[in-house]
Amino acid sequence: MSIAVINHQAQWKVNELAIQKLAKFFLLKAGKRAKIEWGDISVVLVDDAGSRAINKTHLGHDYATDVISFNFDPIPGDPASGTCGEIVVNLAQAHRVGRRYGGTAHELALYIAHGCDHLTGEDDTTPAQRQRMRRRELGWLREVGK
Repeated sequence: MSIAVINHQAQWKVNELAIQKLAKFFLLKAGKRAKIEWGDISVVLVDDAGSRAINKTHLGHDYATDVISFNFDPIPGDPASGTCGEIVVNLAQAHRVGRRYGGTAHELALYIAHGCDHLTGEDDTTPAQRQRMRRRELGWLREVGK
């Protein structure tokens, strides 16, 4: 598993190593549950404008959101390749929402956990699905101390 952190926002400083460690922890938890081997994963940090543009282009929603996940096919012929993906995290929203709910670091960790959960194919379109995902993700955050 390879995890890259790509920072496309300039307003807040980020600890890329800490984000990589969080993503690895959540990916291992999610992968074990879903029996997935991971390949290359990117965590892309954006602001509201970046989130809105990606959400509109790829999902047809004209608004900023907290996290968007994309799965990609493994590289053909690469024996070490597993499930690949990208998690786009809106750091501006994590900062805003975090002021009310446990701080920016907690909210950012929750968004990364949620993105990892989505990479396994989990869906949150119904209230029951959202509740199941949130319960699992908050459990992961407790394990990692966030």
